[in-house]
Amino acid sequence: MPRPDSLAAGPGTLLVEVAVPVPLDQFFTYRWTPGGADESPPARGDLVVAPFGRRRRVIGLVVAVRPAGETEVTVGGHDIRPLERVLPPAYRLASDRLRLAEWLAAYYALPLGEVVPLFHPPDPGTRRRASRAPTPAYPLQDGTAEIVLSAAQQAATSAALQQLDDGHFGVVMLHGITGSGKTEVYLQVIGEALARGRGALFLLPEIALTPQTLARIVARFGPVAATVHSGLSSGERCRVHEAAAAGEVRLVVGPRSALFAPVRDLGVIVVDEEHETSYKQEEKPRYHARHAALARGREAGAVVLLGSATPDLESWDNGRRGAYRLFTLTDRPVGVLPDVEVVDLRGEQAPDGFSPRLTEALAAELNEGRQAILYYNRRGFARSLQCAACGRADACPSCDIGLVYHLRPRRLLCHYCGFSRAAPVACSHCGGRDFLPAGGGTERLELSLQATFPGVKVLRLDQDTTRRRGSHARILGAFAGARAQILVGTQMVAKGHHFPGVGLVGVLAADDGLTLPDYRADERAFQLLTQVAGRTGRVRPGLVIFQSWQPDHPIVRLAAHHDYAGFAEAELANRRALGYPPARRLLRIAVASRRAAAAQQGVDELAGVLREGLTGGDREVLGPAPGVFARLQDRHRWQVLIKGTLGSAQKRWLAACAKATEARVGGVEVLIDVDPVGLY
Repeated sequence: MPRPDSLAAGPGTLLVEVAVPVPLDQFFTYRWTPGGADESPPARGDLVVAPFGRRRRVIGLVVAVRPAGETEVTVGGHDIRPLERVLPPAYRLASDRLRLAEWLAAYYALPLGEVVPLFHPPDPGTRRRASRAPTPAYPLQDGTAEIVLSAAQQAATSAALQQLDDGHFGVVMLHGITGSGKTEVYLQVIGEALARGRGALFLLPEIALTPQTLARIVARFGPVAATVHSGLSSGERCRVHEAAAAGEVRLVVGPRSALFAPVRDLGVIVVDEEHETSYKQEEKPRYHARHAALARGREAGAVVLLGSATPDLESWDNGRRGAYRLFTLTDRPVGVLPDVEVVDLRGEQAPDGFSPRLTEALAAELNEGRQAILYYNRRGFARSLQCAACGRADACPSCDIGLVYHLRPRRLLCHYCGFSRAAPVACSHCGGRDFLPAGGGTERLELSLQATFPGVKVLRLDQDTTRRRGSHARILGAFAGARAQILVGTQMVAKGHHFPGVGLVGVLAADDGLTLPDYRADERAFQLLTQVAGRTGRVRPGLVIFQSWQPDHPIVRLAAHHDYAGFAEAELANRRALGYPPARRLLRIAVASRRAAAAQQGVDELAGVLREGLTGGDREVLGPAPGVFARLQDRHRWQVLIKGTLGSAQKRWLAACAKATEARVGGVEVLIDVDPVGLY
């Protein structure tokens, strides 16, 4: 049967190869026919809207364009479908952003199309719901007098500016104690870059948790700065994207997603609190924003500033070896590092988690009119609700993990899959009607504090209190404005906050997390303890109390002495002995299925193939082994670890093996996690 004449390639028709956001390592061919004199043909790097399947419309990346032959109407036996439209030039991936997309796909073993959504806002070009609050008029210099840099700050700033003027990629790493003025170095370098006509990106681990930093940036640079993050409407995100592409916005601030903004003539990328694991995206595409920032800096010829009081050991090792220019800030411009007391909980009576020493210190601070932060990395009222008769506690039916008891509302909740049900009135095992809440959580701490210190305003910062838009800023703003005396929360309270009125920080379980079966457990524990301890002593001397069941644990002691160098030396020696990063690269392959037998079959077959195919070099295949949480969200989980270096070709082979396993063993999902930040 002859094809319709409408399918024949007319004059000017182009065939366009497009990478679309699907898990298939191939490009798809579409045709484009001129529709008007003012319509430009698609070119490599353009984003296009294309039909996919029966009803889907996807945004893809043009990777190649060629003229169509007169009778070229099919590809692989299928009619060549037309593109719907080419997005405006503001959405084009040009130069460094296009090269970054290609690097991401190769490094993280992904089809190119799967990284494309990182580079554009949802619903590009939309104008609805695009209202933006006016930028507040802050005085220049953040409301201070003239800023004078310390010698250490000036040395780091000069090194970054030298790199900027050279016009070549380089990395400057700031290891500065909490409150040592790292942000001022960032702002000085950004200011000089803007004065030279260059653009800048400022990455923060979580935009909602750093309103003070954002306000300071807007205060310094005004309307040339803008923020972009997932909490904004589609219209707001499109406006920032288009303004950056046009050169109207020259400094973009935000979490991971800000890295992909089309800032023109990019000169500086700041990665603040570079150690934070929140820079790693845990859903597809699984990339690390710090690594990607280094790649974009390289492609753009920009200087990258990495900063932290507790650097990731990979970054620290790079600085120590000279791959990065390392500068250390050891003093606070105002205030001093706080004294840290370690309270031995063994044999102590600690009602609701408070030792007598912590209660005494808290009362003293409140009597002096100062504020306190209490850190406990468990939310809810109790870790479990145990039957008083048989001792049993209910577990999540989908995760085989105990349900956490929440008092408001009174429910049992799984913190991994979100399963929830009303708290029981009778035990499902023995029928008993009396229950005991076992262990504590931030909700219980809040109620205990309100009972112990009536009339004192207590705020809680955790996932339960921050579900609504703007709740982070509301809670932190109230505490910063001294409208509350105590802030209790999970690790959210440890991240990048500056509260001059805080005189006491209490950590209720300083050894929490040290026994997790993860090679990074000690590093994360040290980072959290050091970061939360740094919330006090910003203006006047402060006090930190670590409560611990293991008061002599090296991590607790090193954190109590603010001794990052000592921690890094010991932990790097352990990593070298065990062959974990940064001594060797690491890649995790996770296999999951709703059927236990399928999961085990899939991982066994895949592990065998990997052992045969990844011989030689420094490579080693470990496992398979059950996941730390062997069943989550009704999926049985296994993992295989690969230690050692894998090139792009080997990663592509690995991705092909994963796809073959999924095809061969029904109902199995295989994911590849390059440079995992945790083993779970």
